[in-house]
Amino acid sequence: MKDFFASLPTGKNDKPLLFATGPLVYDFHDIDGLYFMLDRRLSGCLILMWAKQMDDSVKGKVTLDGKPIEGYVLESMELMGNMWILGVPLRGLVTEYAKNYTLHVEGFRDTDGNEMNPQDLTVTGIDREEPKAEYAGHEAIALQTAQEGIVLLKNQNDVLPLKRNTTLNLFGKGVHEFRIGAVGAGKINPRYSTNLAEAVHDRTDYTLNEELSVFYGCDKDLIPPEDMLERAKEKSDIAVMLITRAAGENMDCSTAKGEFYLDDEEDVLIRKLTDTFSKTVVILNVGYPINVTFAEKYKVDGLIYLGYAGMLAGPALMDILSGDVNPSGKLPDTWAQDYFDIPAAQNFYDCADKPRLDAECELFADTVYEEDIYVGYRYFTTFHKKPAFPFGFGLSYTTFVIEPESFCYDGENLTCVVHVKNMGNLPGKEVVQVYIGKPDKTLEKPERELVAFEKTKELTAGEEKELTFVIPKKHLTSYRGEDASYILESGNYRIFIGNSSEAPNCGEFYVAAEEVIKKVTNLMIPGREIETLSKRNPEKTYPKGKDSGVVEGKTTFQPYQERKKYPAVFHGEKPIQPLTYEDIKKNPENVDVFVAQLSVQELARISVCASAGWGMEGIGEAGKVFQAEGLNLPDFPVSDGNSGVNLNMKNIGMPSGVTICATFNKELSAKVGKVIGEEAKAFGVPMILAPALNIHRNPLNGRQPEYFSEDPYLAGVMAGEYSKGMESAGTASCMKHLMANNCESTRKRNQSIISERAIREIYFKAFEIAMEVHMPASFMTAYNAVNGRPTAADPELLCGLLREENRFDGFIMTDWTSYDTVDVAEMVQAGNCWITPGSKDDTYTSQIVDGVEDGRIELARLQSNVAYMIRTMIRFA
Repeated sequence: MKDFFASLPTGKNDKPLLFATGPLVYDFHDIDGLYFMLDRRLSGCLILMWAKQMDDSVKGKVTLDGKPIEGYVLESMELMGNMWILGVPLRGLVTEYAKNYTLHVEGFRDTDGNEMNPQDLTVTGIDREEPKAEYAGHEAIALQTAQEGIVLLKNQNDVLPLKRNTTLNLFGKGVHEFRIGAVGAGKINPRYSTNLAEAVHDRTDYTLNEELSVFYGCDKDLIPPEDMLERAKEKSDIAVMLITRAAGENMDCSTAKGEFYLDDEEDVLIRKLTDTFSKTVVILNVGYPINVTFAEKYKVDGLIYLGYAGMLAGPALMDILSGDVNPSGKLPDTWAQDYFDIPAAQNFYDCADKPRLDAECELFADTVYEEDIYVGYRYFTTFHKKPAFPFGFGLSYTTFVIEPESFCYDGENLTCVVHVKNMGNLPGKEVVQVYIGKPDKTLEKPERELVAFEKTKELTAGEEKELTFVIPKKHLTSYRGEDASYILESGNYRIFIGNSSEAPNCGEFYVAAEEVIKKVTNLMIPGREIETLSKRNPEKTYPKGKDSGVVEGKTTFQPYQERKKYPAVFHGEKPIQPLTYEDIKKNPENVDVFVAQLSVQELARISVCASAGWGMEGIGEAGKVFQAEGLNLPDFPVSDGNSGVNLNMKNIGMPSGVTICATFNKELSAKVGKVIGEEAKAFGVPMILAPALNIHRNPLNGRQPEYFSEDPYLAGVMAGEYSKGMESAGTASCMKHLMANNCESTRKRNQSIISERAIREIYFKAFEIAMEVHMPASFMTAYNAVNGRPTAADPELLCGLLREENRFDGFIMTDWTSYDTVDVAEMVQAGNCWITPGSKDDTYTSQIVDGVEDGRIELARLQSNVAYMIRTMIRFA
């Protein structure tokens, strides 16, 4: 490859050339492509590279089979070595498997003034891959997860399910812009995928309006000509419109039209469809909650939240539309009537009217969490704010009755017995949710908090099921900072049981005297006072956002806020006879002895990742443990992959995290983790950097689709089950991003300022619940700072909350390139074991060696960090 680049014509008088070898394969299922996360204009583009620096003021001409292509992108990208690229939008134009198209390019000029010779390039659609029998079991889990993660939000006049032999009139650019996953770390690389149009083709009992499908090759939400609409109406009186949105790592979304709100084309098209057709169904192919007031405004009959449903999103959606599968998904988030109904909106960088700040932005920013504990439904129920759709909501094609039978609090556990009966004519599954309303005494509380949930098996018509919930009292507590205690206050505890956060009050129990359930130490306290939202004075305390945003003149997080010091403890003594890795593999109790024999240089080298494999010569692994000379450590690569194994090799493509969570199916979440773990193991990848379970504080967070929920209990349980399943397959899991990684805008330089109570009841709580379900092999810290110190260098977070309070004994790693803004020695001393992605030279190892020599890093801390790593490698390599 290096010889190829060296042979390119790059002299001053050489004409510019687009280099390509063989047919250029365009994957029309990869809707946004690899480079979208770097520049949103590249969504749906075929990326071509120039051999020379180009003059972007000169407009060239691009055609596909003789038809002009508008909207091409000509630019230089720093993250691609400052090479000039031509992004050619082919979405909706290249739509057929293995078909060849002629791409003609002419008229472009380089910065030396040379105009290119016209070039004709062959573009071909991807080959069609057929399912293989050996993967059938894995793909059945992907299909079931998609089916159970789809949420039916509205079904007026029983518009759904669609009658057999219906012709589907699909409208909107979402016909070809059918998204199955997020971009960035959450991206999937499935063996194959099937969109909705293809899923209709694969059915014998439904047909597709092909004319409309061809029309929406325009990749715009245009209204078809009147005669085309009339022909569509003759085929079927139902219009199905797809609304699609991209989301993922590196950039946040915004309130701009076409993101949180509908753009003008979408609005006009929906209005036209509801005026023209007797019934209209809208599919929300979005990774985050958007404004859905159009559903009432235009009297839309059916509304479905598809999310990003993975490689089998199309068939799963058809199963729901046809009624072959009864929808059972529930919303993991509250959907607001308007973005500005969300109290966190006041303290979130919204780029609708400002520059979009990406993850590498060099501006520093503060984000003050003035809404405090009132996140999601905790706010909407407490402050009596009507949402568009409540947390936990989701309709079915049948009707369930949920009847609480008995409650008993014995001083240790609350036991609730609940009957669920299917009162309709179709089989289906229901989710029973238990909420607790705690008494307000010294601490004010949200109106209700989720403490338990369970999804039934499929109940046939008339069938009923008894569910028993046993809720330990530690899940009924609140955190009081004055004495650093988790307390059970005296008073009446109300019980709400139903199928959403609007569940009715079904009973109560009384606690006679206050009880301290757990005494801890105050940790991660903000260095300045925060005025937080209070229901006792809502007008005065409602978030104002005046202290959030870009901080002018700030260029560093240092000096870091002071934290409690945790003494490093390491008991290993250097052996008389050197131990090998094979020795400790047989006898893991000798890990400390093995580590004790290592030099500081060797310890530092193991502590630094051996770079990432994201370049042209790698397989796409995020990094691997350095093979230190003479130690015979095993090959230990790690890969991204919340929804698959994020390598340059085809594998499973599960739904995104929020869609997995929308199933509310604990057993299914564990199966998802197990499948990904099995596929990783087959590739020789012993660790997957998942699950990602940060709280959905604000829907505009770019990583919203990767993460699970606004509720810490739901997120924690579902992530814990996922982690358990993955590790049951022999693949290590890594819970991330610890913690409060709630935006992508200048994420490496963004400080979250949060009360300790909100940390303990919301943001860290999700990870704490996950650890109760299953203790993972690893944790990854976040890019951001919290209360004056980067999470990657915070001993109170790592040594305090993780290790001391929750007995975590695995290893901790940084997020990739955290050292851009965080001191390496500080990270190691705080308890971060692995610095990523590192390098193969001594750029970062020398900083660790120097840190030990100058006393900034205790040798015992470095040794204990490496010992945690080695123990994990022994378990999974």
